[in-house]
Amino acid sequence: MGLKEMLGFKKQGKGKDKEQIKGTVKKGANPLSYKTEQMTFIKDNCELVAESERQIEEAKMEYQAVTSYLTDIQRIDMIPKEQRFQLEESARKIYLLTQERMRFQNRKTRITDRQYRLFERYEMQLPKELPAIKESEEYQDKIEKDIEYLKKEKKVLAQEQEDIISKQGFLKGIAITTCIIVIILFIIFALLGSYTDAKLSIPFLLTVLMGMVSALYIFMEARKNDYDMQIVQTKQKRQIMLMNKVKIKSVNNLNFLEYTYNKYMVDSYDELKALWEEYIMLKDENRRYLSNTELLEFYNKELVKALANIGLADAEIWIYQPAAILDHKEMVEIRHRLNVRRQKLRERIDSCMQQKEEALQIIKGGIEACPECREEASRLLSQFGIQI
Repeated sequence: MGLKEMLGFKKQGKGKDKEQIKGTVKKGANPLSYKTEQMTFIKDNCELVAESERQIEEAKMEYQAVTSYLTDIQRIDMIPKEQRFQLEESARKIYLLTQERMRFQNRKTRITDRQYRLFERYEMQLPKELPAIKESEEYQDKIEKDIEYLKKEKKVLAQEQEDIISKQGFLKGIAITTCIIVIILFIIFALLGSYTDAKLSIPFLLTVLMGMVSALYIFMEARKNDYDMQIVQTKQKRQIMLMNKVKIKSVNNLNFLEYTYNKYMVDSYDELKALWEEYIMLKDENRRYLSNTELLEFYNKELVKALANIGLADAEIWIYQPAAILDHKEMVEIRHRLNVRRQKLRERIDSCMQQKEEALQIIKGGIEACPECREEASRLLSQFGIQI
């Protein structure tokens, strides 16, 4: 269903609390329609809870991996100086051989050495993530268009509300004017009746008829304005619900994009794709220079073996960043980047947890506002594995 249809008054929007939920019930509303609206409302929030839980689990797995890397850095820093010679020698050889391979290429590139090592590390994962990143950017564009449309719709509804209020004021003016005219005519007829013998029954009846017609017109128009006001208020509540829902989607999507951009050190999908294609070309050129492959493989094994002996969880990662073993500043920079990633993951987890709790509270409020939905809502909660 499109946003224009969703802004209609066939459905009531969900609110932020129990009062807003109850406020969607109109006098004389169809109970079956209200129950259907509440169940749709509860289902939407169940889906939001499920999505939040999925993102929390995904972020926790990534958080554990980053924590494991930080633990490995601590173990490397704790290696006694007398035991670092072989480790640093292997790292130095790997670093020099890697630099030689990079010089072989002898070409200008947009991709930095750090990004090259990063892409090498995520070589199997990145091709799968590229379509997801592109889809998320396109989805964000749609979300921004929805937000812009909802903002315009809010202004339109506000203008309609002001027009109705203005009509009511106009009707009030007509009512006052009509009353004054009728009273004045009655006074005139009374005076004429007292001082003349004129028959004023017909003018009197016409005046009464005029007053009744005016009163009927004012009553009908006031009733119509009241009905129009209820419709506008219903649409405004629906617009607020949709805006909140779209903003939540925007926050979740932006969190994912921001984390991914930070992870790959880019600002957009186009930049990441261009760098990835360049990386593929560089990788292909590297295959032409195999003269140092055996030496590099040998020292890689030596380094992995030395690191595995001190209990690192992922020793192989260090063959892609040997400079960190040789240069303390490089190691500090890597630790800083990992801490930044972990902080962003914590923020992402906290944000998802908060959204989950808010959705659970809204579901609970929806059930309390519609007791006849309790049994069906319980089945729906069981289906999503949600406990309140």
